[in-house]
Amino acid sequence: SLQEPRMNSSAPGPLPTGHTGECLPNDPVQFVLVPVVYCLVLCVGLPGNLVALLVFLQSGKVRKAIRIYLINLTLADILFNLTLPLWIHYYLSGGDWLLSEAACRLAGAAYYLATYSAVTFMALISFNRLAWLLGLGCAVPTLAARQTFPARAGATACFEQHGRHRAYAYAMVGFFAAAFLVVLGTYASIARALSAPTAASPGSHRQQARAMVLGMLLVFVVCVAPYHLTLAPWVGSRPPALPCGPPDTLDVLHALSVALLSLNSCLDPLVYCFSIRRFRADLGRTLCKIGRCLPLPPPGPSGPVPGTRGSSFTSS
Repeated sequence: SLQEPRMNSSAPGPLPTGHTGECLPNDPVQFVLVPVVYCLVLCVGLPGNLVALLVFLQSGKVRKAIRIYLINLTLADILFNLTLPLWIHYYLSGGDWLLSEAACRLAGAAYYLATYSAVTFMALISFNRLAWLLGLGCAVPTLAARQTFPARAGATACFEQHGRHRAYAYAMVGFFAAAFLVVLGTYASIARALSAPTAASPGSHRQQARAMVLGMLLVFVVCVAPYHLTLAPWVGSRPPALPCGPPDTLDVLHALSVALLSLNSCLDPLVYCFSIRRFRADLGRTLCKIGRCLPLPPPGPSGPVPGTRGSSFTSS
């Protein structure tokens, strides 16, 4: 039989006075730490990715194939950033989804589309259209299935994995495992080729390529892997014995992995900046153009020079 819907780490707290049968959320990891991290990612990641996208669109000196890949990866990060305000509001409301079922499905589908498109771009650098199709394939089941469920008295959970979504969660873990093996093998091969003394590429270009490869792999391992490593055991775990008990270890680990997953979208522009010298140069020119488009502050009033008799003409 299917398990009853449960919050992933929303473990409610003690019963409030005067509200029989209701529970207040009492999990600082999910309802304090996660929205704080989301706010940080939104404030840093969205402007950073928008500027990175503008740089890639204007830069004609980066190799076309790599530039197309980076543009698509940046678009996936921007899409992820745009879903964060909905999830910030959701977690700050104690895990109570106040919008419609359709909005929940769209938010969850966009979350999966952005996440797994980015994963696929890392695995299939040369097949950008295929990457978006695979990411869309990961998001379609979210649009087709119901995503809001009653969690507590008066509260509605949205996009919370539970027993009835086990097969879908396990499929996502399998998809990530396959993509991770491809990424690991491909990046190891690239790093080995770049380290070969007979490589045709100049030394500085090899160093920049190696730095970008290692930076992307590090972000992949640190931000994306923990979410999928905890997803299978968390979904397969039994619901809490006490409805209002404290969150168990898997709940806390999963909430932390969700926060780490969001950092992926704001760390990618840093990888571009520190590993691609051409990107840094184009970034400086782009920021200068943006600065020239901003309105200048009005000049302050200028008084007469001390010790002299200044007229309005002299002061101006």
